[in-house]
Amino acid sequence: MRQLRGLLPYALVALLVVVASVVAIVLSTTGTPGGPNAAATASPSAAASPSRQAVTDLSANGRLAYWRAEPNGDHLLWVANADNSRRRSVAKTDNPNAITKTRWSVDGNAVAYVEGGIRLVVVRIDGATTSYTLAPELRADSYRIVDHRFSPSGARIAATVQRQTGSQSDVYVGAANGTWTRITTVEDAIAADWLDEDELLVQTTGGVVSAVRATGTNQFRPLTGLQASSPVIGSDGRVHFLAGRVTQFAGATETFVFAAAANVWSMTADGTDVRREVTPPDQDSLRLDGTWPGGYLYHRGTAPAQLVIGSIPILLPSNAGLIERIAVAPDKRYAIGFAGTTIVRVDITPAGLAPSAVLLLGSIDGGDIWFPRVAPLARAAPTPRADAPAVRYAFALGGNIWTMGADGVASVLRTGASNAQTQRRFIIPLPPVTIDRGGKVTRLSALSSVLPAVAWSPDGSLVAAVALPASPQDPSILLSELNVRVVSLDGVLGQSIPGREVTWTKPGMFVLSNGTIRANDRARDEQAIELWAGTQKRTVTTVARIIGDARAQAPSVTKGITSVSNITASADGAFVAARVAFLGTTATPFLVLLRASDGAATQYVLGDRIADEAWSPARPLIGYTNTLGGQGILGTPQESKPVATVRDPASGGVIAEVDGRFAGWSPDGAWFYVATTGGLYARQLAGGTLVRVSGIGVPVSITKP
Repeated sequence: MRQLRGLLPYALVALLVVVASVVAIVLSTTGTPGGPNAAATASPSAAASPSRQAVTDLSANGRLAYWRAEPNGDHLLWVANADNSRRRSVAKTDNPNAITKTRWSVDGNAVAYVEGGIRLVVVRIDGATTSYTLAPELRADSYRIVDHRFSPSGARIAATVQRQTGSQSDVYVGAANGTWTRITTVEDAIAADWLDEDELLVQTTGGVVSAVRATGTNQFRPLTGLQASSPVIGSDGRVHFLAGRVTQFAGATETFVFAAAANVWSMTADGTDVRREVTPPDQDSLRLDGTWPGGYLYHRGTAPAQLVIGSIPILLPSNAGLIERIAVAPDKRYAIGFAGTTIVRVDITPAGLAPSAVLLLGSIDGGDIWFPRVAPLARAAPTPRADAPAVRYAFALGGNIWTMGADGVASVLRTGASNAQTQRRFIIPLPPVTIDRGGKVTRLSALSSVLPAVAWSPDGSLVAAVALPASPQDPSILLSELNVRVVSLDGVLGQSIPGREVTWTKPGMFVLSNGTIRANDRARDEQAIELWAGTQKRTVTTVARIIGDARAQAPSVTKGITSVSNITASADGAFVAARVAFLGTTATPFLVLLRASDGAATQYVLGDRIADEAWSPARPLIGYTNTLGGQGILGTPQESKPVATVRDPASGGVIAEVDGRFAGWSPDGAWFYVATTGGLYARQLAGGTLVRVSGIGVPVSITKP
């Protein structure tokens, strides 16, 4: 059984290059936060409204807010109907160049803007003004407000604060009595919107889209296991987002999060009913901005031009200049866009095309359009929860380690503690770590592992890792003679065994030997899989024997590189599995299942995308993922289809196959888990229907509760 304190004992990257980070801070728009821990202070703004006349006659269907220089030299903030009628000035500034991010509240009763990057000013449409200034220590540490979002009622506002240098970031909730509660410690949170008065919609630069409660600490509710970015609430009340390879770019004033090789997906606010909506024709460096009739609004990279994607070509008008931002009216008959210093109206044709734009106003210096939200937030109907194993899970997502109970509610176990070895181009030897149930990390610095995973002893008291020798012959991992080193949890080094891979079972450690090096082509020959019981060694089989079997379909050429990796074994040590590939050839890689007693191969599973191997803790059964498709006739792309498979190594027969990734075993071996885009599911080994555990569809490590 896997020990929870070793759920993900991966090597940590000691040096992370982070150009910028963000802080999401939730401010109350009423009250006066203060005190020694305050990140902001509230006070009446010096830029009070020129007119305190109540504006009660603005349209409930659309409202403009914009800054404009007047003939007398005043620079005023105006609010008006969507056609610029009934306009009123509600604020003024003496430094227009310092004003950014002018934005309406969700209810249309207030406008907020950022002043100098250090002050957030909230102006109600009757002219009442309150400002929130970043605390001196944050200003001194180069933090600046880069964006903000109102809660649905307008009673709270979430501000994204970015540090111009360094990497620290946090999420706080401000109370009316001046105290602050730190609600996240993930250090890369960006407030995207509000789901309701109690939960924020948040994305991270690591690709996690979550709901975050405005109370407590790290009350995250990841909505999907997909690597995701740019969550927006669409006109249908669903959360739309990009799923792909998430990256970030730290600009001069704010951090942008992009998705490459991306598709647009949507889901309900509770992370259910996940579905793919559209594949953009240009999938590189995208940021999703909102929905459009028949499509989506997006930006590419840091370019200012607003773009539209959909199932049919959709064009924004060319006669309006470069439209940088546009929003669609609730009736979907027109949209209001901002193009440089102008505001334009775009009439939407029934076909979804926008042939021309009409100028509404010129000579503005930034603004926003408010439209009421018509559709309620989409949530799934409550369903009776089926029986599932009473266990505890741990998993890696977005650069953090998470834990989750049988109820499917996840929380951060350790921030920034997941292994990043696989994300690096070059392998760097790093000390392995262990993480206990409370999130405490212990670094086993007595050795440095060259692989991203380690092997636990069956009783959980020792760890084995592959390390460089004390004086490596060559800086290249491939050319060096590696050793398997054993270390206790208190950091005492033990046995050293020559080898390049290790897995630990009751009879002992299965080790892939170094063999001999062919320096001319950097290949290794004469490798074997060995069983070490203490200091006693027995050869289980050789690589030559494995590839010499006709079932291996090895290439006929005599010169080549045979790569053996991912050695795993059943808990009782009766069977061993290994991945084998023939580098530099077109031969198909395979997973081989071996009987440990005599080294005989019981099954060859051909496939170039076999992954996620895991053995049942109860009896010799192996689970793995075999991804089918992805390449069709003459290289034409096909839809990839991962299949979670459970196989009996003794007979070679398949026990179960379910669409999705194989995600793990229950501690008693009676259930196995499947990860899909729709979430994490459990299925009894004996058969039956899938039981949904969580919306986070990723492989998990599982232990008793």
